[in-house]
Amino acid sequence: MVTGLDYALILMGCSDDMTMCTNAVRDRNIRAMLRECEKAQSDALQSDIALESDYPVVATRCMAGGENFAETGVADIG
Repeated sequence: MVTGLDYALILMGCSDDMTMCTNAVRDRNIRAMLRECEKAQSDALQSDIALESDYPVVATRCMAGGENFAETGVADIG
């Protein structure tokens, strides 16, 4: 069962100065702990999706309530 404390990894495309970011890709993998999500961030930044992004800066974010994103994400970004 997924709870509101589960985490989803979000890949974001940002402006050069990081003042404007848009959620670009959501990972379908739900992580039960924040540290699991944080460990996946560096891999996500090296993924083909991130490297082929059309944004000047790509960043990641771990968002609580992962079940809200599970159905709309890609199979694996991190």
